[in-house]
Amino acid sequence: MSARIRDIISRRRMLVALAAEQRGRIAAESVVLRQSLSVADTLRRAGRYVKSQPLLVGVAAAGLMVVGPKRLLRLGYRSGLLLPVILRIVSAVRRSG
Repeated sequence: MSARIRDIISRRRMLVALAAEQRGRIAAESVVLRQSLSVADTLRRAGRYVKSQPLLVGVAAAGLMVVGPKRLLRLGYRSGLLLPVILRIVSAVRRSG
């Protein structure tokens, strides 16, 4: 084999290894992207579910009017009820979707 063919073969091996490394990095980054997109998709489905429940929207609006948005958020954070409510909404959306 000539020196040129050996050089081409070694470059090819280097490029194949580089491509495999890049594919691995892209696959790792796509996992993170899929996770963040699944959160966005869950929130979108939760929004659709809430919009399809007029009674739930009315109760939430009445609660905001009576308590006020700042106080409601502060109350939710202090009492620790915000997370279970979100988890219930997410599970309801998953069941309906």
